[in-house]
Amino acid sequence: MRRTAILTSTVAVLATLALGTGPAGAASDGAAARGAGAAGTRAGDVAAATPGCTVFRFWRAEGRTEGEICDGHAKGWVRDDKADGRCPFTRFYSLWDDRTVDGPQIGPKGAVRHFTVYPPKGQVFARYASIEWRSC
Repeated sequence: MRRTAILTSTVAVLATLALGTGPAGAASDGAAARGAGAAGTRAGDVAAATPGCTVFRFWRAEGRTEGEICDGHAKGWVRDDKADGRCPFTRFYSLWDDRTVDGPQIGPKGAVRHFTVYPPKGQVFARYASIEWRSC
């Protein structure tokens, strides 16, 4: 189930980027429509990306994350939206291998943390990310 949610979010972002399309209108939680454990993504509603960077926005029942992925770093924020003992964090993927880099996890409910993370030495980030959670 968790891998399916990651794959679904990743495919949605890649399709949005490739087609240059995205959902129009105001951002909404959409948790009721997707179900409690499903992850969502919305591209196009976020402010324009810095040249050479890709904007991301993800949400799931546990929280939200938003920011941009550039070749040398990723920056953004993560927020905990639910008092459930699960702390959300953002996961970034290396372009050339299976390495991942996790942003900071956040909790309790309502907490927000801004971050900048860097890829492994000699690597760059792929242009996608996912929101995950850990028990905290």
